[in-house]
Amino acid sequence: MEIVQGVLAMSEAPRAKRYIGIDLGTTFSAMAYVDPHGTPVTIPNAEGSLTTPSVVYFEQTGQVIVGADARAAAVEHPELVVECVKREMGERFYSRPIQGRKLPPPAISALILKKLKQDAEAKLGPIDGAVITVPAYFDEGRRQATQAAGEIAGLEVLDVLNEPTAASLGFAYRDIKRKSDGQDDVLRLADETSKAKVAVVYDLGGGTFDVTVLRIEGNNLTVLATDGDVQLGGKDWDMKLLNAAAVAFKAKHGADPRTDEHVFQQMLVAAEDCKRALSARDKARMGITFAGKPVNIDVTRQQFEDLTADLLYRTESRIVRVMEAAGMSWDQIDEVLTVGGSTRMPQVIKLLERVTGKKPNTSLSPDEVVAHGAAIHAAITQLKRYQEKAVEAKAAKPKPAVATQAEMRIAEEEGSALPMMQEPVDANAETVADGIAPHPSGASTTTTAAIAADGSTVAEAIIESNPSEQYDSNDATDVLRAIQTHNVNAHGLGVVMTNEDKTKVNSIIVPANTLLPTSVTRRYGTVVSNQTSVSVIIVEGEAQDPSQCIPIGKCTIEKLPWGLRKGSTIYVTFSYDNSGRLDVKAMEATSGATASTAIDRTNAMNQVEISEAKQVVEKMVVSGKRD
Repeated sequence: MEIVQGVLAMSEAPRAKRYIGIDLGTTFSAMAYVDPHGTPVTIPNAEGSLTTPSVVYFEQTGQVIVGADARAAAVEHPELVVECVKREMGERFYSRPIQGRKLPPPAISALILKKLKQDAEAKLGPIDGAVITVPAYFDEGRRQATQAAGEIAGLEVLDVLNEPTAASLGFAYRDIKRKSDGQDDVLRLADETSKAKVAVVYDLGGGTFDVTVLRIEGNNLTVLATDGDVQLGGKDWDMKLLNAAAVAFKAKHGADPRTDEHVFQQMLVAAEDCKRALSARDKARMGITFAGKPVNIDVTRQQFEDLTADLLYRTESRIVRVMEAAGMSWDQIDEVLTVGGSTRMPQVIKLLERVTGKKPNTSLSPDEVVAHGAAIHAAITQLKRYQEKAVEAKAAKPKPAVATQAEMRIAEEEGSALPMMQEPVDANAETVADGIAPHPSGASTTTTAAIAADGSTVAEAIIESNPSEQYDSNDATDVLRAIQTHNVNAHGLGVVMTNEDKTKVNSIIVPANTLLPTSVTRRYGTVVSNQTSVSVIIVEGEAQDPSQCIPIGKCTIEKLPWGLRKGSTIYVTFSYDNSGRLDVKAMEATSGATASTAIDRTNAMNQVEISEAKQVVEKMVVSGKRD
């Protein structure tokens, strides 16, 4: 008998994907991962620093420098340097051309992310994706822009996480690890018998400000309310010093040093250095040289605090507002947590002690804790994804994209109402477009069950590798799996509705500080008889006047059936996920005609533009050092 010997091809065991947490800051960025012991660890950059300046320098040679060297280059070549791009996320293009080109902010942010990814891979090996943090007060467009930046940088964006939530996770997880070391039940953030802890997170970074109230109870971390200002941060304190110094220089020499861009950049650096010095000392000096005339300006801490009192008050007013939104008093708050490098200023600590009556918790690095929380969230998300994939695939069950007739009848019996939008172009014309108005029933309630959530066919999962194998002990995996986080939306979301008197109002469907995820359906009516299409104009904001809100998209139902009466039912459903991403559906009740689910955002990069930008960024050489 002839024996044929075969060789079995042996394949390498698939590696577990690695995800990190990235705090993509206005002035500084940081990154972290969860090590095999389950501990979040900051990843230093290639230059050995724990944070990387969020500054991009476009060299004439085509090379891109990100970090400290780019920041230094701003004095020499300010026209080639981009700073604080985070403040322009959500805009179509950066505020000024770079080398004659208009660049989208997500593409610039992607260069920062590419540098961070390169540096992380040098320490850890291949990086597949990340959780990227954003200010809690970022609107939907800015979140989408951050998501796009990650994609352009070649990262799978696991989630876009609110910075205060990430920071709170970092603080809470630290307590978990301490309990683990003490042989306590490591599966709980708080002891089961103890009352829930309520904390206020005050997050003042280089360019944005957030304040958030949240509850930690057992394994659950729930955001109760959030507020903030995306145009307020440490840079504004720097500018106060810079402008005061410029005024003093002009009074003495009759010339304004701010008119020279190179001197202006030098003054920015000097102002920031002076601010930092005043956090440690009662007096500091700021030097200016312009037109051959050097001037040294002495600044006391008290003078600095008086100069910037209005900025600090802006944060105080947000604190008051968020506490009102949460329905809490200060005697119900257990802890005040500080996050962001600007919280090192003594005036911030004094403010918090005065307003809250509590000593703020400054035990973790304000520069690193957000990245740590993002890394923890990345590990949690990865483990949960694996669990979901590991479950035996179910038979495909396409879910209805809209409510059934029976569900609609139930909604009507419950008294749900229909407001609608945008008056028709011509109410007397045979063909009428763009119209929804309040439903004739007049009620204005909401229902969360009328339209089923959008669902895709469940396919058989392909398991690549168990991420639990990344950790040395089951304790770390158990802790991560046990944690649940629940966020709220920072801004109200609604549609433009036309009243009987033809006035337009913002009909809010998802109010600010609604627990996420949520799906809310409201019933509206057509504006006129024989209306042939409906445009659902989506806005973000709390103002009743739509012109005072931010338009973020439009869904249009085309080819409505002929003969519809005025006030015919239109259902609008907003589905808002935990990351602040919005899906909108509209349906005409008689025919079942639906709107497209895509939201057209005027300033957003579309998928083609993202793909093209990704190809360009992939070819670009990004470094932290100038040649």
